[in-house]
Amino acid sequence: MNINDYLSKEQFDLVDGWCGKPVAKVRYVVNMPSELFGEHRHKMVCVTVGVWAYVDSTVTREECIELYGPITDEEYGPRGGWKSVTFGKTKFKSDYLRPNV
Repeated sequence: MNINDYLSKEQFDLVDGWCGKPVAKVRYVVNMPSELFGEHRHKMVCVTVGVWAYVDSTVTREECIELYGPITDEEYGPRGGWKSVTFGKTKFKSDYLRPNV
């Protein structure tokens, strides 16, 4: 089974919930067998109830620095958990931009 047989031909932008800027390129899942879905679960994101998408690529911190400017702020919660990163004046809360640990 080839995963591409069960993905939409078109790619769509997945945007950050805070700033609305693109953070990933995704394709919709169409009638994918559960075994294949399970194999690729780590690359799936739930778009809305019952609608799944496959993440083809995500934006990197380096790309954000080129597009929006240097990191000007990084927020952590009271127990040290990551909350957000700001590039120039553009704040992102997407987990795709968490620092590598």
